[in-house]
Parts: sequence; C-alpha cells; structure tokens
Amino acid sequence: MIRMSRSRLALLLVLGVPFVGQYAGCSAGAEDEVGGESPSTTSGNDGGAGGSTNTTGGGSTTQNAGGGFVTSGGGEGGEGGTIINPCGTECGPVEICDGPGRGIDNNCNGEVDEGCQCGAGENSSCFKGDPSYLNDPMFPTCQPGNMSCTENGTWGPCLGGSHADAVDQCFNQSTQACHPINAVPFQTVDLLTGTGTFSSDAITSTFTVACPMGVSPCPAVSGTDFQALQSGEYTVTYTKTVMGGGMDTCEFPLYVGAKGLRVELSWNWGSSGQDIDLHLHEPMTTTAWSVGGATQDCGYGNCKAYSFVPTLSSNAPTWFPANNMIPDPVNWYLAPVFEENLCYYSPQGYGATWQGGPNGCHNPRLDVDNISCTLSTTDPTSSNFCSPENINIDYPPKNQWMRVGAFMFSSFPANGITPNVKIFCNGALRAELGTTGFHVPESPIVWDSSQGRKWWMVADVAFVEDECSEVDCVVRPLYDNDNADGLQNPLYYTESQLSSQFGTPYAPLP
Repeated sequence: MIRMSRSRLALLLVLGVPFVGQYAGCSAGAEDEVGGESPSTTSGNDGGAGGSTNTTGGGSTTQNAGGGFVTSGGGEGGEGGTIINPCGTECGPVEICDGPGRGIDNNCNGEVDEGCQCGAGENSSCFKGDPSYLNDPMFPTCQPGNMSCTENGTWGPCLGGSHADAVDQCFNQSTQACHPINAVPFQTVDLLTGTGTFSSDAITSTFTVACPMGVSPCPAVSGTDFQALQSGEYTVTYTKTVMGGGMDTCEFPLYVGAKGLRVELSWNWGSSGQDIDLHLHEPMTTTAWSVGGATQDCGYGNCKAYSFVPTLSSNAPTWFPANNMIPDPVNWYLAPVFEENLCYYSPQGYGATWQGGPNGCHNPRLDVDNISCTLSTTDPTSSNFCSPENINIDYPPKNQWMRVGAFMFSSFPANGITPNVKIFCNGALRAELGTTGFHVPESPIVWDSSQGRKWWMVADVAFVEDECSEVDCVVRPLYDNDNADGLQNPLYYTESQLSSQFGTPYAPLP
C-alpha cells in the first residue's frame, strides 16, 4: 500500500477523485538491507548496508534504494536510529515532525507527532495508525482528523476523523452501513447518502447535524438536505422508525472542504454596526493595501462576483496567466463538470451571478461579504444568515507568499469584537487565528475603536513543494515584535499607515 501527502489526499476527497498508483511514494529499505533499484533513475544503486544516521549508505541524494535520502554512495551503516524515507509508507521506530512525515503516525503507536514542536495558532490534519490505510481506495472510511498546537508549543491530540488505530479500526468499517461522506462549502448535500443500507427499512427518517467547534450559527437541516457554509468536520445523527414502531440511530461524519486556498473570517456576531472585511494580497508583491480593494488587494470592493461578471472592473485583480493549465494558477477556470465550479453555489445570490458568466470561477474571489446578519437565523439560504467572509484561490501558485489581512470597517458598539480567521489548504485546516494563537497565556484578541479603524495583519501562507515532489502548505502567523512585553501580540496598523505601505516584509520561504 502507498501513501500520499495529506494535502493531495484532501483535494482528492473534496473532488471525489479516486486514488491511483501514479501518486505512489517509495518505501525505504531497513537498516542492513540491500535496496532495490532507484525509482527515479534508469540504473539504481544497491543500498548497501547504509540506512542508519551518520552513515554514507543508501545511494545518492536522489530517492535511491536502501536508507532514504543521504548524501553519498554505499557504505557500512553506523550508529543511530534507522532513517525512514519520508516518501514511504511503512511504520518506523520514530515520529517525523516535519515535511511529508508531519501529521501521520509514523511509528504507528496510536499518537500523531507526539513531542513535535509547532507554532501558536497552527493546525494540521492527522491520522493515527498505519498511514497507508489513509490512501487506499479499498478503505474509503479511513479519514484524517485535525490537531491544534497547544500553549506548550507541541501538538495536541488528534481529534475527529476515522483512523487505523485499535479504537476506530477504519479498515474494518463498511460503506454499506452509515459511513463518512464528503462535500464542499455552499453545495447542498443529501445526508441520506451517508446512511447506506441502514435506512433501507426506514418508515420515517430524521437528521440532526452538530457543527464543528467555532461554527455558529449552525445551519438547520431541511429534510434530508444540509448546506454547510464553512469548512470542517460535521457530525450527523440519523434516526429512523421501522415497521412496528421501533427506532434506531447511527452517527457519521460529514467532511466539508474545498480545493486550493480558502480563508474564512467570522467574528462574535453582534449588532449590525460591526463589520470586518477580509483581504488577500497579491502573491509576493509589496504594494500598499486598499480598504476598498485594488488590483493588488482582493477585498469587498473589487473581488466579488459583480467585479468580474459580466465585465471586469478596472480595479479587479488579475494575478495569474489567463491560459495556464491547472493545477498551475490561472485567473479563470471553467470546470467541465458543473458541480466542480464551486463559486456557482455562493450564497446571497452571488452564485447565480457567477453562473451568468462564460468563464467559470475567478481566482482570487471573495464569495461572501458579510455586512450585517442576524445570529438567530439558521436558514443558510437567507440573506440574514451569519455567513463567514471567505476568499478562495482554487489553484494557488507554488513557492510564493500570500498575505491575509482583516480590516475593522466599523465597530459599533466600539468594544468587544473578536475576529477569527481559519486558513484551509486543500480542505485541511492549517491555522486558526484570533480566538487562539495570541498572548501569554493564550487568549483571544479583542478589537475596539479607540484608535479608529485599523488593520490586522493575520498571516502569510505559501504552497511549497517538499522533497517528495508533493505540495505542502505553510502558514506563518504575523506578530508585533516591537512590543516591550515580548508577548505574541497581534500585528496592527492604522488605516492611514497601510494606505501607503505594505507592512512588515515577507520572511524567506521555507
């Protein structure tokens, strides 16, 4: 069995694409085992007796046989733990904290990245047990969970998902009964598809849905239909009545996520006078920001559907080539399957606007601009529903920083606004900032208007290629390092400051 990166897996799950062998990695030989031929050259080298740390065994710096990635030819193995090829699939003796090894249970002990360091506000997908089950089409019920960085700077427990450990035994679960299902934000999903044959004898059927932590209000179920506006893992409870009046229930997860980069902004919805706007800056450029949006700044004034359809506004962003082949970044992409054009389902009427154009979905785009809402509304199709603001790039560029910002447009009453930004990469949550990730001890950030309207520079995000030629997502939260208290304070700018500058420079790419 074979393993792929969590980012690629999440994308395939979102799109409903079956996993095929062309994505296979390469398993490493064990210590003192002769390796096979290189999968990346026409004539491979024997792995020799290499494969331990501090040795020269195991082939060249390419993915040759026997001990994984090393720097020279064969030789006797020395002292140290066995090198585990990060592109491989087999259980090993140690946990791998970085690169393709992050987020999986490398030593198959039922824990993920135990003791590995992480940054405040950082999240990662995670899978417990033999990682090869995560990619095998024979086991579609094996699904990753999510883990968050703790205040101690190490990963917390892996929550949610369905794992190949002794508890879940996802490899023994069947899709004939109640089972996990997948969806994308905004599209309506028929929950009955998750019940399998369990519902075949139902006289009546009832569904309830519990939303992921922090998703509030939670959309109501309409019959068997459910429309999730935010990404994450939802818990569906199905109750049926059968002949004779008996009742039975089952529970299954609904995984909601989108391909590429998706940034979601919400806050503690209060009065109609509280309005926060989400922004995304053009990759690797350092021109000034614009409250109303500019060609280099995707925001409410230039990145919604009407800025592109039926005609392109003068300040609308055109960051990418017009005719690239995906998965390279492209301004417009018209998917051959109607349902794969995710913007077509945007709420508040924007989906119909996108559908009226000839080009599909634009990258980037702001699907929702939430100016006001009513917290008690649970119908996600209502214009009063508290939808998160979200910016998407379906096919983001590689090895380029993109900066996420949020602007406090209005704040009446003045105090008590807690913004929350979630950054998703190919359906997986990679950072949650605002309610977490700041101060020591960690506490939510709170906006007020004592210094007028202001910007919060949230984070830089990049899709980088790793040593296995897989694309991983890196999120770098931004902090105010000039404060004398030395705490992890949010990075604020006044409205006038960012009208003439970009702010703190990008860090070197990892």
